Amino acid sequence: MLGRALLAMLVALGLATTASAQGLPPPEPIEKVTDNVYKIFGGGGNTLVVVQDKGVVLVDTKMPGNGEAILNEVKKVTDKPVVTIINTHSHPDHLGSNDYIRQQYPDVQIIMHENTKAELTRGPQQNPAVLPTRTYTGDHLTLGEGADRVEIFHTGKGHTDGDSFVVLPSSGVLFMGDVMAWNMAPFLPAGGAREIADEVEKLVATVKDMNIRYVIEGHGHVNTWDGLERFARFNRALISEARAAYDRGDPPGVAVAELQKNPDFAVLLDTNIKKGLEYGNTPLARAHMNVNVAYAEFAGEPVGFAVANGGPLPATDKHKGSDPADTAAPGRPNPPAGRPGG
Repeated sequence: MLGRALLAMLVALGLATTASAQGLPPPEPIEKVTDNVYKIFGGGGNTLVVVQDKGVVLVDTKMPGNGEAILNEVKKVTDKPVVTIINTHSHPDHLGSNDYIRQQYPDVQIIMHENTKAELTRGPQQNPAVLPTRTYTGDHLTLGEGADRVEIFHTGKGHTDGDSFVVLPSSGVLFMGDVMAWNMAPFLPAGGAREIADEVEKLVATVKDMNIRYVIEGHGHVNTWDGLERFARFNRALISEARAAYDRGDPPGVAVAELQKNPDFAVLLDTNIKKGLEYGNTPLARAHMNVNVAYAEFAGEPVGFAVANGGPLPATDKHKGSDPADTAAPGRPNPPAGRPGG
């Protein structure tokens, strides 16, 4: 869930930059979620550890340079080999240590959506060792059977073009990747403010009968099914309020003010920096960012990484711009000024 400018730099470097070099917290001790399912926080995105009959399935492998730490934590709960890696999307804080784990386990299967592979191979100096050994197309892939069955779903464009959601039916676990991280509006480096609402609603409809009890976010929290349903309502409400404010000729901040009137959304509009996101911004600021993205999309304007990353939305003849203070990170200077409207 890194900023797009940072992502571009890391891809250009072949994913050679480590989490520690970017000031991210290192991986923490492995923690049990339920049954044979564990989570490792830090060093980039969460890593899901699933201990199965024939070996270990990892979902996401953090930033480059964290492979040894991941495997050291896995060895605290099992001596079985890593047999499968599933990557939820193309960002380096979620697949950066594929190479190290592949080196330790040469027969490991690395699985991702075909769109994710396509995003990775567009990079001019991509590290081939992080690339998949298997991809899937369409909206669904099943691995294994019985207690070891894993279901992988792709429900559309959102955080990236290749978002994958991983369900462990026997444990009631859903792993979200960065479509849901730190319990806030998702980062939209590819645009998609409208698409993200569709993507999450389709996911909820797809897995609603699978008895999901644990919703593990791409960073930070283990959430709940109720939390996921709230998240889906929030993303839809954000688009609805943004559309209404845009049509009235109001500035983007008015839409966020409307969201703040709903007490159900308070947890998604927090004003504190989250653990592991010290380099980033608050949930409230992220809501402002996504409304800004929505305004650009409504106007048929290119979104650009500056607006998606928290730069102010410049005013145009189609809409008012945003207040730079709405998306300025706490304790840091405002992003470069645009032409905010009143």
